[in-house]
Amino acid sequence: MAVDLILKDGIVIVNDRETIQSIAVDNGKIEGFYKQGEEPEGKKIIDCRGLYILPGLIDMHVHLRDLHQSEKEDYETGTMAAAAGGITTVVDMPNSIPPVLTRKVLDEKIASASQKRFVNVGFYAGIGKIFDSSMVPDILGLKVYPHSPLLYGIHFDRKQIEKCVKLAKKHNLPLLFHPDSSSKDDRPRTREEFFHIHSCESEVNSVQAFLDAKVEYEARLHVCHVSCSATARLILEHRAEHTLTAEVTPHHMFLSGDMFPHDDGTAKMLPPLRSPYDTQMLAQALCMKCAIDCVASDHAPHTMPEKTAPFLEAASGIPGLETTLPLMLTEVFEGRISWIDFLRCCCSGPAMILGIPNKGILAQGYDADIALVRRQEWYISGADFQSKAKITPFEGRRVLAKPVTTIVDGQIVYHEGRFMVGPGIVGKVPIRKA
Repeated sequence: MAVDLILKDGIVIVNDRETIQSIAVDNGKIEGFYKQGEEPEGKKIIDCRGLYILPGLIDMHVHLRDLHQSEKEDYETGTMAAAAGGITTVVDMPNSIPPVLTRKVLDEKIASASQKRFVNVGFYAGIGKIFDSSMVPDILGLKVYPHSPLLYGIHFDRKQIEKCVKLAKKHNLPLLFHPDSSSKDDRPRTREEFFHIHSCESEVNSVQAFLDAKVEYEARLHVCHVSCSATARLILEHRAEHTLTAEVTPHHMFLSGDMFPHDDGTAKMLPPLRSPYDTQMLAQALCMKCAIDCVASDHAPHTMPEKTAPFLEAASGIPGLETTLPLMLTEVFEGRISWIDFLRCCCSGPAMILGIPNKGILAQGYDADIALVRRQEWYISGADFQSKAKITPFEGRRVLAKPVTTIVDGQIVYHEGRFMVGPGIVGKVPIRKA
C-alpha cells in the first residue's frame, strides 16, 4: 500500500555526516528511511536531490502578538513567517495585551491560533498575584519578566522569585525568565544610560538571584536570550542539564553593538547588543562548552513607526523567524558549527527542555515536521518577510541556506515561496507535554 509522501534522494544527516536517503511519510509520521531505489510507493513524491532534509526547527521564544496587538503581528502572519523560515513549531510568550495570566486569555489565544495557524503553536503563561492553575495542561512553561512585570504592583524581590520557583516546581514546568535586574522606573535620558541600565552586570545579577532560589527549591530554570559572556560563565558554573538550561539568539551571537549607529530602533532590543568579545564567547558557550542549550529567535515584531523612531523612543525587539535557519546553517556550511550542534540547538534541544514529544528529530514514528533546505547564496531582505515586521538588523547579510519546503504533520505547508494550505488546517494547538 502506498505511503502518503516520499522525500526522495535528499541529504540526511546521520552521525554528523551527510548521506543520501529517502524518507517515507504516512499518516503524519515518519514511516521509514530508505536507500536509493528501495523506497515504497508514494502517493506523492518530492525530488529532494541537492536538498537537505532536516527536522523542522523548534523556536521556543516567540512573540506572536495577536489579540490587541494584531497591528504588529497575528497568528496568521507570524506562523506564515515560521513556515517560510523552516520552523515547524513555535511557542508564544505571555506578554501580549492582555497578558496570559488567566484561563480566559489563554483560551482566547488558543482559539485565535487554532483558526489562523500554519505551524504548531504552544504557549507559556505568566504569573500574577494568584496563579490560575487551570492553565497548566495547556502550557509548556511559565515566563516572568523581573524588569517589567506583567501585572502592576508586582516586584521581583527574593520573596516573589521564590514564589515563582515554587510554582514551577509544584506544576513540573520550566520557569523561563528574562535576566534583567533593572526596573520599569528606570528612564534612560541618553543612549549611554539605556545601555548602562540594561548592562551585563544587571543580567548577571538577575541570573544569580534566580539561581539562589533554585538551590532551595530545585525547580527547572531556563535563562532566556543570554547576551553576555559573564552570564554564560555563571551558567556553566552551575551547569545542570535537567534543572538549568539557557538559550541564545542569533542576533546576540552574530551582531555586536559597535556595528550600528543606534540612531533609530533598527538594532534596538532587550537585552541590547553587546561587545564583539561577548558574541565570540556566546558562540563558544553554545558549541564548545555546552553552557547554552539552544537557539531561539526572540521574534519580537513592531510596526514601522515604532522601529524608525529615534533610538530612545523606539520599541525594543526585532523579527527573527525568517532569519534563524539561514543564519545558523551558514555557520554550518562555513565550518564554524557542526551538524550535531545545529540539530541539538535548533531542533532536539528545545523539544527536550519543554518536554514536547515526537518532535525535533528525524526518526521513525516521530511527527513528520520537516524542512527541506537548499544550499544557496542569497541576501536577507526584510521587505520579503512574511512577518508584518520588515525592519531587521540583518538587512543585506549574505547567507548560504534557503528554506524551500516546510512540512507539518506530513502535510506540505510551504513550497518555493507559496503556501500550499490555508490557515487553521495544519499543526497542533496547543502543543502539550509528554
